[in-house]
Amino acid sequence: MLRSIAWGVNPLPRRDFISKAARSLAAVQLGLQGGMAFSQAPSASLRVSSVAPASTQPHSQDKSVIFYDDFAKVPEEGQAYFEYVDEKGSFLWTADEGLAGGAMRCQFEKGQVSAGRLHVLFGKNPFERGLQHDETFREIYWRVYVKHEAGWEGNPAKLARCTCMAGRDYSQGFIAHVWGGRGDALCIDPATGIRDGQKITTRYNDFDRLKWLGSRNGPTPVFSASESGRWVCIESHIKLNTPGQSDGVFELWVDGKIEATRVDLDWHGTWTEYAINAVFLENYWNQGSVKRQSRWFDNFVISTKPIGPIIAASPVKISRTQPALELSWEVEISPDLEGRDIVWKSKPVEAKAGHLIVDAEHGGFAGTRSGKSALADGVSHWLRVREIGASVWSPWHAPFIYSGTPLAHPIQSTK
Repeated sequence: MLRSIAWGVNPLPRRDFISKAARSLAAVQLGLQGGMAFSQAPSASLRVSSVAPASTQPHSQDKSVIFYDDFAKVPEEGQAYFEYVDEKGSFLWTADEGLAGGAMRCQFEKGQVSAGRLHVLFGKNPFERGLQHDETFREIYWRVYVKHEAGWEGNPAKLARCTCMAGRDYSQGFIAHVWGGRGDALCIDPATGIRDGQKITTRYNDFDRLKWLGSRNGPTPVFSASESGRWVCIESHIKLNTPGQSDGVFELWVDGKIEATRVDLDWHGTWTEYAINAVFLENYWNQGSVKRQSRWFDNFVISTKPIGPIIAASPVKISRTQPALELSWEVEISPDLEGRDIVWKSKPVEAKAGHLIVDAEHGGFAGTRSGKSALADGVSHWLRVREIGASVWSPWHAPFIYSGTPLAHPIQSTK
């Protein structure tokens, strides 16, 4: 049975998670965090694997949310999922491998190309099915958490796409691909099936008729061994162009850092029969997986407003990845991507410990939270971690929003 979607007042307005400052900073830095480039990190780098989410997230109460699944139950085709293909058991629900319970687990065998998919259909569409299928959506955000198995190897090509299903023959008006880019990073790769105000595609992935609008590569090596074994927050934003103009938008964030941006797109010319009506999660590796390995999906959201990271449980509980640690380790927390304001520093954590609680017993509040007993409510935070004595901190990653009483406080915005 699918998780039901409840509608109510939106408690979480636009927030600092994807602020203008964060966008411009990340675009200039191209992956530099804490003065250290991703490429300088060792292959078995220590990372925060996850931050425990609060039991209640805002999405089930947010009227701007079109779809939400925390995978508490097995997904099924029906009202919410237009299609679910497990590819002979390659893509299955697991009860206890997610951020806080269930998740979707994809297992690639060596050489396997197709390993399952989940398709969400919404808005006006030629199938007259799906969520809110009487409405037209010209702008959406979608977010999903993804984790690649520790020691992951290779760029698995496909991850997700937002698209316009424009015919019962599965032809598409336009496609906003988020998939494997250069190296170990993601890219955005927009395409349109519209010419001179007419749809010319006649089937799904009609590459002979699609016009590719120009890809942009991201800097974060999400498929590298150094970033494996942890949950990564991936969010994308698509806004259609004004008919006849080239002002369409396509943006991608990884862990709250802007990765790639287009603001000059002509998604559909003057054609307006359909708009945005589908988001697909995909496991398709063009050349086949280099070995047997798994990845997981959790906390999948589609919304008409920015989504951001999870609301953390209170007190905040941090888990780390599992490299061969010989030294104790430490964590720092900042409410900004630059780490200008370090608001909490942990005490040394023994090497064998895999978890850490953020409180006055296990560390000290500092910076703008000096003398306080908790992080600031309703504010996005990032973490970095290292072995004590090591010269290299991890990049700032694993974003979360702190709320001492979840959903009770407004989210701070720096827009």
